[in-house]
Amino acid sequence: VAKLTASDAASGDLFGISVAIDGDTVVIGAPPEDRSLRGAAYVFRTTDGGATYGQLAKLTASDAADNWFGVPVAIDCDTIVIGASSAGTGGAVYVFRTTDGGATYVEVAKLTASDAAYGDYFGGSLAIDGATIVVGAHKASGPGAVYVFRTTDGGATYGQVAKLTASDAAAGDSFGVSVAIDGDTIVVGARFAGTGGAVYVFRTSDGG
Repeated sequence: VAKLTASDAASGDLFGISVAIDGDTVVIGAPPEDRSLRGAAYVFRTTDGGATYGQLAKLTASDAADNWFGVPVAIDCDTIVIGASSAGTGGAVYVFRTTDGGATYVEVAKLTASDAAYGDYFGGSLAIDGATIVVGAHKASGPGAVYVFRTTDGGATYGQVAKLTASDAAAGDSFGVSVAIDGDTIVVGARFAGTGGAVYVFRTSDGG
């Protein structure tokens, strides 16, 4: 039904390296191969049931640099989350929100790990469900780690509420290379754990 391309497409943009969808809205990451250029995420929406999609916005980081912005991306309702695993010390995640149905998006937060260290790859994977954002850092501390952030003021601010690690963590496990969340349950991939890889399931029974 559609083939989407960026309005300002250029060779080497890597448009489509990451994608996410929620309802009528599609988000697409594009971190250029030329790492001296700023990455971006493009927002498309359909207003005719999917017959056509139009580009609504191009999102960039307020402090954009050589940071791999745009890998990965996630969306839940009015909130878009974008990883930049080479940003600053250990990586970062940027949170954008629309309050006018997608006509404009504003950067409302930049998330970093409380114990960030260079080479952690924080933001290399991420997921969002409602007020909770989950961020993977698959090189953190050797085995890898996952950080959980939550907003209690409608997205004005986010605070780190947890750092998840494997009970049998070993160096090089790549714990956090993939993450997912649904309600009170977080799932974390560790592609090099044990014999052939593993997935860890975490649950909160006290609201996180």
